[in-house]
Amino acid sequence: MKTANCPSCGAPVSFRSAASVYAVCEFCRSTLLRDGEDLKNLGRMADLLDDPTLIQIGSEGTFRGLHFGVIGRIQLKHEAGLWNEWHIIFDDARSAWLSEAGGEFVVSTLVPVSETLPAFESLKPEMPVSIAGRSFTVTDLESARCISGQGELPFKVEAGYDVNAADLRSSDRFVTIDYSETPPLVFVGYQATFDELKLANLKDERTLSAGGVPTIKARAFNCPHCASPLSVHSGAIESVACDSCGSIIGVENENVRLLASAAQSMRVVPWLPLGSKGNLHDVEWEAIGFMRRSTRSGGVDYAWSEYLLFNAEQGFAWLTEYQGHWNYARTLSSPPAVSRGQASFKRKDSEFKLFSSGKAEVTYVVGEFYWRVAVGESCLVEDYICPPLMLSREVTDKEASWSESDYLEPEALCAAFKIKATAPARIGVFANQPNPLIERHRGVFSLFWKLALAATVVQLAFVFIFASHLVLKQQLVLSPFNEEATLTTQEFTLPSRAKSLRVRHSTDVENNWVDITTTLVEKKTGEAYQGAQEVSYYRGVDDGESWSEGNKDDAIAFKDIPPGTYYLTIEYELGKDRVDAVADTVAVVRNPVTWSNYVFVMIFLVLFPLYSRWRRSAFEAKRWNESDLGGGEESDSGNDEDE
Repeated sequence: MKTANCPSCGAPVSFRSAASVYAVCEFCRSTLLRDGEDLKNLGRMADLLDDPTLIQIGSEGTFRGLHFGVIGRIQLKHEAGLWNEWHIIFDDARSAWLSEAGGEFVVSTLVPVSETLPAFESLKPEMPVSIAGRSFTVTDLESARCISGQGELPFKVEAGYDVNAADLRSSDRFVTIDYSETPPLVFVGYQATFDELKLANLKDERTLSAGGVPTIKARAFNCPHCASPLSVHSGAIESVACDSCGSIIGVENENVRLLASAAQSMRVVPWLPLGSKGNLHDVEWEAIGFMRRSTRSGGVDYAWSEYLLFNAEQGFAWLTEYQGHWNYARTLSSPPAVSRGQASFKRKDSEFKLFSSGKAEVTYVVGEFYWRVAVGESCLVEDYICPPLMLSREVTDKEASWSESDYLEPEALCAAFKIKATAPARIGVFANQPNPLIERHRGVFSLFWKLALAATVVQLAFVFIFASHLVLKQQLVLSPFNEEATLTTQEFTLPSRAKSLRVRHSTDVENNWVDITTTLVEKKTGEAYQGAQEVSYYRGVDDGESWSEGNKDDAIAFKDIPPGTYYLTIEYELGKDRVDAVADTVAVVRNPVTWSNYVFVMIFLVLFPLYSRWRRSAFEAKRWNESDLGGGEESDSGNDEDE
């Protein structure tokens, strides 16, 4: 580290990085050029604007296991608000930049690029750009103005100079093209969260609440249109919408000015009062802004509410509400590469399907916002769903952004913000509302397989343990010339009691019928069991088409037959349609296995998962009926994998 004295005020000025050429004196704000061992005063640096950052010169952190310190800062301003570029130095003496904007952090370094880059004027949101053989997508185009510099910097910074910058993203990298020089400068970096950076030595003037979350004292002022009291909770706030008169006031450091008089025709009272504080996803949030947006589909306007949430460390988040359905949304740092209007895509092993698309327009605003919000402001919106998640793309002329929404149960919302009032009743099924019948269906399906397995095991036990046995098979001839029309079979023995004895007659009767009376007789006791059957079979050809009716076979069963020696007496009567003899094969089976009961049980059991599936599908049908793109039949098929 090299130290010298400021030539303007004599205060010590340190250079921790060999790459630092300029420094801004912390005491007199002079811009100093390092020239060997001497410092040259290049003039006074403009003052920094108040912003919500917790980082300061001297803050420390960790990125990918490497410790770094904050040694400089450039503050810039664009239409969406302020952002900071922090000059950092790692312990291995490498320097980099930590970009901070709206609660998002990116660590990047200057990368030399040999290829020719597209002109800033030719870039459009979602336009693909190839850099060093890797594909990126344009997500943000900004014309920013440098406000001020602070600490050590690798180049001279002057307040008031304009910078055209383009932000590009891929699945894992973040690129900024700085068009302030020719050729443009390319910075390649990686996203990081506030917690991942493990920042320390943050600003002392931020007091900590009981929960350990930094709090910022709100700045109060009066509406320049109606004089109603207003407040600003964060230096990142760019506009405030007056609740009393509907005017939108621009906030610029300590000055306020009227941007637009009331453009909203009616006052809307937010259900969640502005200023409400609650804990969502382990973050203490405060509701600071409220807006209504709407979209038109099929000639009908659909309106919803959006609440802007603020936390000093995490930045901003959103609560959205439509017909009693709530979502918690955050900006997506790694947006998917999806073509406009694409039907579906995969992300982290989940399939997201396009649910709706259209133009969303702001119709009402109240409270604080980090950009210059205006009634009538519009953007193109596409929603992709994979309940309980929804990924939304919003595209304007200068920006393409993605957000991830997580469905929030009304009870969880009330608990998070300690609201005792009942949340608005839910109407219908929302796009990413979890289907409560999916888990129930899985439970019913699981129970079905268990019961079906049990029924199958019992059936197979009857087949293999209580095995059936053929005790008699004999062929008889039923002759029309047999005056007695009675036949007797061979004897057979039942060594033990038979639960069932099945007698089957298999005939070759054709275009005729035969009545058969079968009598089972025990040889010693003469005990008899009798049963009657009719076997008939007809077939023919009418108008060139073959037809048939009846059956050549029939069976009769005798129950609970004691052991003994038995024979069958067959009495028959042949029909008069034909005078041909009929061959009859008689088969007697002891304890036959029947499958009819098993089939009936399985049919009964399968009714439950079918009904459960129908209810689940009906819920999905209600969901997709709300979509302006359809797709309801396809939406349910993906769940079959879980069955």
